[in-house]
Amino acid sequence: MNRINRITIKLVAEAQILVLMIVACNFGLPANNNACHATGDAVNPYEEVAVNSTELVNEHLAHPNDIFPVPASGCPASLVVPGEGNITICHGTGSETNPYEEITVSINGLNGHGKHEGDIIPVPEDGCSSSLVTATPQDAPTVCHATGDESNPYEELTVTSAELDEHLDHPNDFSPVPLSGCPATLVVVSDNTIAICHATGNTTTPYEEFTVSVNGLDGHGIHEGDLIPVSEEGCPANPVLNNNDKITICHATSSKKNPYNEITISVNGLNGHNKHEGDIIPAPAGGCPSP
Repeated sequence: MNRINRITIKLVAEAQILVLMIVACNFGLPANNNACHATGDAVNPYEEVAVNSTELVNEHLAHPNDIFPVPASGCPASLVVPGEGNITICHGTGSETNPYEEITVSINGLNGHGKHEGDIIPVPEDGCSSSLVTATPQDAPTVCHATGDESNPYEELTVTSAELDEHLDHPNDFSPVPLSGCPATLVVVSDNTIAICHATGNTTTPYEEFTVSVNGLDGHGIHEGDLIPVSEEGCPANPVLNNNDKITICHATSSKKNPYNEITISVNGLNGHNKHEGDIIPAPAGGCPSP
């Protein structure tokens, strides 16, 4: 009798494993897809980023306000606050009389509604419209395109989604264009990632060095205060005071009488001064040192 019970338990366990394998094959996460990453910025609450399945599980689905996948209409213009992992949307019915149905779906996968062109995600504050809403086109993606010219290493481009894929295959291109513009020095791309200094808002540790994807910059393209890319010396130990994305530094002149010139340059790329030995970045609060 015990032998029969053991055989039965074994068969049930094998059946469960088989079911899980079938589900994984049919409904598993795609190897590459896009997610709406919550940036924490009220003006631009979401950034569309490309993620692989590991990143998706470990990072974006654990982030409280991220949405997967990106809806057909693009990432929302306002922050979505999910309730128990769900969001409310306006599902396009195709009916002229009742064009929308208000339904609640999972924020993970959107129950397939991410691919519905007529759906409105999330539902507006005043509810679903009683008449058909014409969707506004998404903002076209932007790219910092490597030119091969040392004096002007990047050209800022606005491209289509199809062209974006081509540019991301280019060895030193990345997207989107950061708030402060394309870098003045060539970015070193390694395994489709670049290193940046993420502004933490903490005066003790003002920057944290991150490695981000060249496709979407993991949402950091619209973070004010981030330094893209990280300089050869690493992230600054003191907060960089920006003035319209500018930074004041002490440029080493090699002159004994006037060892430093205080100059203001772009914070993005540092106009190549990150490669100048002797430059002090940023300038100390009391000004540049005297001889």
